Amino acid sequence: MDRRHQVFISSTFADLKEERREIIQSLLEMDCIPAGMEMFPAANEDQMTLIKGVIDQCDYYLVVIGGRYGSMSAEGISYTEQEYDYAISRAIPVMGFVPSAPDTIPQGKTDKNDDAAAKLAAFLAKVQTRVTKDYRNAEDLGGKVARGLSQLRKAHPRPGWVRGDQAMTPETRTQLAELRAEVERLKRVQAEEATAEGSSELDTSFQHGSDQVKIGWIYESSKGSFTVKHVEEKSTYTWDEIIRALGPFMVDEASETRLRSALDTHVAQDVYKNHPSWPTERAPTLVVSAASWGIVLTQLRALRLVAPGTKKRSTTDKDTYLRLTKAGNDYLVGLLAIKR
Repeated sequence: MDRRHQVFISSTFADLKEERREIIQSLLEMDCIPAGMEMFPAANEDQMTLIKGVIDQCDYYLVVIGGRYGSMSAEGISYTEQEYDYAISRAIPVMGFVPSAPDTIPQGKTDKNDDAAAKLAAFLAKVQTRVTKDYRNAEDLGGKVARGLSQLRKAHPRPGWVRGDQAMTPETRTQLAELRAEVERLKRVQAEEATAEGSSELDTSFQHGSDQVKIGWIYESSKGSFTVKHVEEKSTYTWDEIIRALGPFMVDEASETRLRSALDTHVAQDVYKNHPSWPTERAPTLVVSAASWGIVLTQLRALRLVAPGTKKRSTTDKDTYLRLTKAGNDYLVGLLAIKR
């Protein structure tokens, strides 16, 4: 992923215009984003708050010292030094650049005030307690910024900025897709649930009770190293038999996979009772056909016996869960409860 680091350039301005221009050029050639006083009006107390916000968004901080201490706040501290202290307090990786021959700086670019000169010397000593590089002139400074920042980036990797269309990793995209699918599933569940819960009674316009349905089933058998899938056969059941077989699993919600397996087992037990000569090891291979399972599931929903499950589950769980509605629970109790 292509990342660009934002770098704050801190220094006095009027005496270091050429130096700042070289730094900005070097940063742009390194695909970095320069930030500094060029984007602000004259410094003041309110402006310092804005500058701190920009520093917070930067990955690295460069301070360049020349021959002037710079404009000072009411507390007598230059804005450059305030910026430096703030960057340190925010644990932003810092690199300083100091003149290699301060005595050769032109007189027009140095402090004439002894107090300012003393504060500049103290600030210089503070900066030199950390990583610094010296420079001879603006051109030399540009090259040393490029090399120094390259080393700083290796020693202190930072998050940087990425294009909006590259911001998501493949993993994030997958998670987002799963969450969107889950939202759509919950919408469907909510809509179906509203319909199912709208009535506490079965819709008796559909077949139920002692009405009969044919359930297709298929079984596999082995012949040598080959597995033979036999043609579909059918057994007849009443809807009450099917509800007795599946209903108890949905009292506390059950996955569609679990319910289908329960119906497979119920039909297999019934089939093998009628075929006592069949080897019992075939039983686990008997399954209800997909078409018959679809009919059963549709009928249970049409009767308003079942509704989608509502329990929260992992986004990686792709199964469909079902539970009994109030009507379904009442009907199951009527079928299974033992009266006195």
